Amino acid sequence: MFENAIEINNLGKMYKLFQRPSSKILNALGIDKLFFWQKNSYREFWALRELNLNVRKGERLGIIGRNGAGKSTLLKIIAGNVTPTEGEIKVQGRIQALMELGTGFHPEFTGRQNIKASLSYQGIDVKKILAMEEEIIDFAELDEFIDQPVKTYSAGMYSRLAFSVATAVEPEILIIDEVLGAGDAYFTGKCIERMRKLTDASGATVLFVSHDLGSVQSLCDRVIWVNRGVICAEGNPLTVIKQYSAEVRRDEEIRLKTRDLKISKKYASLLDRDQDIYQSYLFRFVGIDGAHPGLKHKIRFIGLKCNQEIIGTIEPGAPMDNNPDQRNYLLDEPGYMDWGPAGKDEIGHFRPYGNFNGKFAHAPFEFSVPKSYLHLEKMTLEIKGDFLEPIGVELFIPDSNKYERIGIVEEYLGCREFVLQLNNSTEKDIQKTVCVKEQEINDIDEYGTKQAVITNTRLLNIEGNEVKTLFCNEPFRVVVEYEAKKPLLNPIFVFCIYSPAGICISQWITSSKDLGIEIVEGKGNVIFEGDDLLIGRGAYIASVAIFKHFDISGIEPEAYHLLDRCIHFQISDRNEIDRTDYGVCRQPVRVTHYVQ
Repeated sequence: MFENAIEINNLGKMYKLFQRPSSKILNALGIDKLFFWQKNSYREFWALRELNLNVRKGERLGIIGRNGAGKSTLLKIIAGNVTPTEGEIKVQGRIQALMELGTGFHPEFTGRQNIKASLSYQGIDVKKILAMEEEIIDFAELDEFIDQPVKTYSAGMYSRLAFSVATAVEPEILIIDEVLGAGDAYFTGKCIERMRKLTDASGATVLFVSHDLGSVQSLCDRVIWVNRGVICAEGNPLTVIKQYSAEVRRDEEIRLKTRDLKISKKYASLLDRDQDIYQSYLFRFVGIDGAHPGLKHKIRFIGLKCNQEIIGTIEPGAPMDNNPDQRNYLLDEPGYMDWGPAGKDEIGHFRPYGNFNGKFAHAPFEFSVPKSYLHLEKMTLEIKGDFLEPIGVELFIPDSNKYERIGIVEEYLGCREFVLQLNNSTEKDIQKTVCVKEQEINDIDEYGTKQAVITNTRLLNIEGNEVKTLFCNEPFRVVVEYEAKKPLLNPIFVFCIYSPAGICISQWITSSKDLGIEIVEGKGNVIFEGDDLLIGRGAYIASVAIFKHFDISGIEPEAYHLLDRCIHFQISDRNEIDRTDYGVCRQPVRVTHYVQ
């Protein structure tokens, strides 16, 4: 008896990326090998590889992961829209798939006409269609628009109709890929309840892809996390969602740290682009004399570490190892580079580096390093592989427009490490960009008499580590470091939190007199802390200031120093339970002070 609705074994999907349109045509006709100049006309891109998955009948499986991870490719193979390159897949049951808005319905037909056409295509007779039609319209709640052409529908209206039709016939396997994201929260809740009833009543199997982790957790019995073409975690929904969310938070932490390298709103506004957050470094393997290597070496792993923290990895031979949309990848253009095709042996994945007649006689790879890490002293490049002869490892230096050798891998089977000295060009890059944009930005970011200045502001988590992500309902601490150039009488310290829309949602105010100190001078810290952070999860901006006095009239008092909306941070939830994203709160805090 076939117990599983879906069985997948060693599934792989490879796409051929052609250099020229003519090469693609000749390959499609199967005659490309007749033309010798077409020998290296494409490179292999593996979207999935060696993926194994069993889905039980009646199971509700959630699939999460970043855009481009391979989720949609997997679903298209299951639905039969894409043929796998390797492996096998068994599907037991009738499939209904909602994977892309704009497909399945004729745009010139009305909603009612599309309902009839869709049900007819599935072999349902006219009498039954008439009986089902009103129920579909009622569930979709499109009564006023059902006789209008579908091309006039919004994305949300389209998704309502598509879901209602797809689930009306009680499919044995239902695939939902992000289309519900176009609908409102109310209708999404209706859809989740219907999918739950389908599995309970008819034993339908549901595959649900969504970036709405709350919906995934609410609906699914099991979750898999797809990353770079493989399943990197699976199991209990909450457990897997926590692992995935921790990875997302790590990347967000990197981005926010880089935004605040310079305490200024005008600088931060220039740091939203990926290239302003990460510094790219181009490495290469090359023969010891700068030519092709004499033998073929199996490269299995390349990693970059900062003070023993891994900040980037490449697994040659694994899916998407040559995807330039990833931050770390191989450059394997056939005819130009000396990377060979992806392979696997008893140890694992690898790519051979050898004489593959690459025009440039090297095998390059690129890492993107968060600029907030560049001030760290020790950067290490780690390489694992089977090296049969000495080969050079080099780093491209843009200023001199050439590669410089950072080390030699001797004949060796295993792991080698190279300590790097990467220049911190972040400040220079930001200043250069600002020089171009200076005339376009007129916002005042910091002001005041500067008789006292804020030198640093740090957010600390429950462990006491400096972070850019705090958690709801957990203890927190904000440390404001200052330096008073002359003795000040009872200054006021303020930390104010805003939503991205500019609404003030929480303001913490204290005077030095409240801290038991009437005269403030020299260097010191003011610490705002509390036992329970009462702010909903989301992205926030904060201002920090030292004022001469506090004015209850609503007129801003004279400032010694004010940094206006320059601190960017996130509020998250360890339990990943839906909360209000933004909200006004009354935050109880304790404030302490000490002098350095």
